[in-house]
Amino acid sequence: MDNKLQLSPGVSGFRISNPPMLLVCSLQASLEIFKEATLKALRRKSILLTGYLEYMIKYYYSKDETETGKPVVDIITPSCIEDRGCQLTLAFSVPNKDIFQELQKRGVVCDKRDPNGIRVAPVPLYNSFHDVYKFINVLISVIGSVEKKRY
Repeated sequence: MDNKLQLSPGVSGFRISNPPMLLVCSLQASLEIFKEATLKALRRKSILLTGYLEYMIKYYYSKDETETGKPVVDIITPSCIEDRGCQLTLAFSVPNKDIFQELQKRGVVCDKRDPNGIRVAPVPLYNSFHDVYKFINVLISVIGSVEKKRY
């Protein structure tokens, strides 16, 4: 017998009779969380978190005719709660490529949606209102630094 893994053909080859302990511990912990968190409670928190994110973005970055040159962030995801999940897709008046790179540098997990969107998703199972607040502060900083580079 050698020390090489020889899997059975097909899907059955990926079954392991004794799964590694660390994988089982993390699976058990996640199952306990899911047991406590009902779908109704998660959806309620999702609506509140995404609503808070939407409010903060509109507060800081909505179009203002009196302030020309102020960066604008448009929310292109439908504002109707029933028509969206926990994510908002944002479009920027400054190059979104630069915004995306700066967000990544600062540890923000989001994804770029071509041609000009960045999708942000406060996930109710593990994100908090404080996370949304911190994201807004990072976004303000990022947009400021991108604006400085442009001029």
